[in-house]
Amino acid sequence: ALPRLAMFTYQLSPMIYDKIVRGADVSGDGEKNDYAFDLNAFFATGESGKLTHEAEVKKFLHALVTQEKYPFSTPELRRELAHTLWLLNRVDSAKALSRLLKADPVFGDYKIVLAAGDGHLDDDAEDSKAFDKVKRAIAENDKTITLSVGQLTVGVTIPEWSGVLMLCNLKSPSSYMQAAFRAQNPCSFTDRAGHRYRKETAYVFDFD
Repeated sequence: ALPRLAMFTYQLSPMIYDKIVRGADVSGDGEKNDYAFDLNAFFATGESGKLTHEAEVKKFLHALVTQEKYPFSTPELRRELAHTLWLLNRVDSAKALSRLLKADPVFGDYKIVLAAGDGHLDDDAEDSKAFDKVKRAIAENDKTITLSVGQLTVGVTIPEWSGVLMLCNLKSPSSYMQAAFRAQNPCSFTDRAGHRYRKETAYVFDFD
């Protein structure tokens, strides 16, 4: 009864190609070092709470909805991926990305659920609050995106989730597998227009 699992991997480094070519001034005195792409750094925030690479993250969001083989690039995929889990590694990053998504011409139509808590992986109380928040959002909206910093990745099933976007570097293989398989569960559901669907495929989109 389980849906098949489809995994897609992507390389995001071309989105900050210019910085990679120029190198990074890590010493502050003009000495250049090779710049290595790091997904956690890609979604890092500054003191203002804004994303450090905001322009590049906007390019990333645009790619998601326009470039072939990216998750939300066709109406069919958007219908399949009506409810998804996006995993980041910092609460500040999740909050900053939430603001960008709400202002985006495509993702602005989605209910953005911030289920980041304080970033702890094992906080049962935070998980419980996040679970209720997500279930309520799905009941009230045809399309949702849940931004998580570890919440809802272990021992929790949201049947309506059909895709997981890995937007952070997870060092623990077990944490990675727990998160990646959040969407692979049997689910039949009816949307608010009365159309009934069965989840045929669960997706993992790994950008690391």
